Amino acid sequence: MNHQTDHAKWRTLYYAGAVAPLIALFFYLFEFSILFLGEPYPSNTEGWYTLIQRSKLLSLWYLNALDILSFALLGIMFLALYVALRRVRRSWMLIALDLALLGVVVFIVPRVLHLSLLPLSDMHAAATTDAQRTIYLAAGEALSQVSSATPQTLGFLLLAVAGSIISVVILRSQFVGKSVALSKAAGYVGIAGFIAALTNYVSRLLAPPIAEILMPINGLLWFAWWILVSVNLFKLAKKTSAEGSEATVG
Repeated sequence: MNHQTDHAKWRTLYYAGAVAPLIALFFYLFEFSILFLGEPYPSNTEGWYTLIQRSKLLSLWYLNALDILSFALLGIMFLALYVALRRVRRSWMLIALDLALLGVVVFIVPRVLHLSLLPLSDMHAAATTDAQRTIYLAAGEALSQVSSATPQTLGFLLLAVAGSIISVVILRSQFVGKSVALSKAAGYVGIAGFIAALTNYVSRLLAPPIAEILMPINGLLWFAWWILVSVNLFKLAKKTSAEGSEATVG
């Protein structure tokens, strides 16, 4: 089976993988705008319960509910990249896909658990004794600990490593053939994003002020990589559609 025929089988996945990072990017920007213009994050469990009782919808933004959807969408993007590039370096792409999906799960699970604050807040509000309220506050504190920044950082780091491997494979795809090649820009930006991410995470441990400076740079590089990957997957999907039409006519 030649590359064109193989790609044609996965046309729908390529389109899905192209759309997914754009939707994820929209979710991130939308969520950031709400959080940037809104009030500060609650500093304790009582603050979370107060916010939830005041506005369930607003509390969903502050609980980063959109992050769950965003990372699930990124999983589709990584799957499409694996299928598109697996003929270049199958073993590398398998490792990258495994790390990416693991990163998605590590990031999402604590976020889903954190949403349990919503029913706990209702239980706390309906409690009739101090003992009951204390129990619900303790449960909320435990959930906040599980949903700390550590899983988020690990999830991002796994995705960064996966993205760097894929970016190297993208650069190597230039030497395999036009039917599988993605743009060099996507490869270089992805590698730069990984270097920035790794530097950012090391800085968080050794020099937090530097990490605050690097964080927006890291974010911009990753958003740029998502866009470049999206453009490349759209082109690949359209190319396979055109080749499929020509084959049908022929």
